[in-house]
Amino acid sequence: MKTQTMSNNSFTLKNGLTIAYYDSAPDKQLPVVVLLHGYCGSSSYFQELTPLLGRSCRVITPDLIGHGASASYEQDTYALQEQAQFMIEWLDGIAVSSAVMLGHSLGGYITLAVAEQKPSFLSAFGLLHSTALPDSEQAKQNREQAIRTVQEQGVQSFVDGLVPKLIAADHPQRTALIEIASTIGYSTTAAAVSGYARGMKERPDRTLVIEETSLPVLLISGAKDAIVSSENTFAGRNASTECHIIAESGHMGMLEAPQQLAAIIEKFISTKGETID
Repeated sequence: MKTQTMSNNSFTLKNGLTIAYYDSAPDKQLPVVVLLHGYCGSSSYFQELTPLLGRSCRVITPDLIGHGASASYEQDTYALQEQAQFMIEWLDGIAVSSAVMLGHSLGGYITLAVAEQKPSFLSAFGLLHSTALPDSEQAKQNREQAIRTVQEQGVQSFVDGLVPKLIAADHPQRTALIEIASTIGYSTTAAAVSGYARGMKERPDRTLVIEETSLPVLLISGAKDAIVSSENTFAGRNASTECHIIAESGHMGMLEAPQQLAAIIEKFISTKGETID
């Protein structure tokens, strides 16, 4: 498994920031799945998952602002509601009016903000190794430490400390996956690392977004996830919420267990999201 650049398109927001993104089938009428990656990631996080989903879906995945090939900007806090507005403007700009949006970790927090602000854009949504809960006090302290690390030692040092925590300790490909995720993470700008840390620290409790939605919701956790527990992933739910635990996955199911993750997502889309012919 090698790290590859996923983004093959770009879109410029009204504020001048450019979002790079990958689109598997721009000219085909297929159900649309939008995948939002996590903190210090990029669309390349989904390099194994995308071909599997692409058998039956149009998969679109952006590099979030400050990540991958997307633009960055100098601002103390990258507020997640603002990042959600960027995603809404981007989807509208590329003429996507209905999609299943699935967010990994940080991407999940932004997905919830999209579902809160513009549910009409979504046919369903979900969290991959993420949670609707706000940061705990310990997590808030960890965000401050992240900012200090980047300021004092740089992005690479921070990523080197972060990524090993994301992969299950006993995963047979752990060493290779750490290298892949680290290489992806090194492209994150210092402004984005610090800005998103503050944005995540300040995010509100969004469990009601799930509990009160009329949309189908998919929640996926890794049994070996040392970052977000299954209990926290499943904290918000209603009668339309579907919950799954991937037994051999840590925080990075899209790299650690892409076949299992793809099977869950495809089944969800075919039964609760947009119908697949």
